[in-house]
Amino acid sequence: MTQSLQIVFHGINRSPAVEAAVTEKVEALQRFDHQLGACKVTIGQEGHQTMGAFSVRVDLVASGQNVIVNRTNMDVMLAINEAFDTVRRSVKEEADKRRNH
Repeated sequence: MTQSLQIVFHGINRSPAVEAAVTEKVEALQRFDHQLGACKVTIGQEGHQTMGAFSVRVDLVASGQNVIVNRTNMDVMLAINEAFDTVRRSVKEEADKRRNH
């Protein structure tokens, strides 16, 4: 597991399902980098609660590099998936670079 995982809900209620999905995504990143640093995931909703798009921000330290990704979608799980797909690609690319040097 990463050194620390912090999941912050901004302007919306905490959701065990969302927390579980984020935790699973972060754990899956360890296939590419076994020494992930701190990870903070902020989940919020734009506009009035239940009306706006969900925003997901992932701040992660991988291979000594800060990785910051923001995604927005009307479906919170899709926003999480989109954000972590981008993070996964970045972490995998950095890990590949380290192996090739």
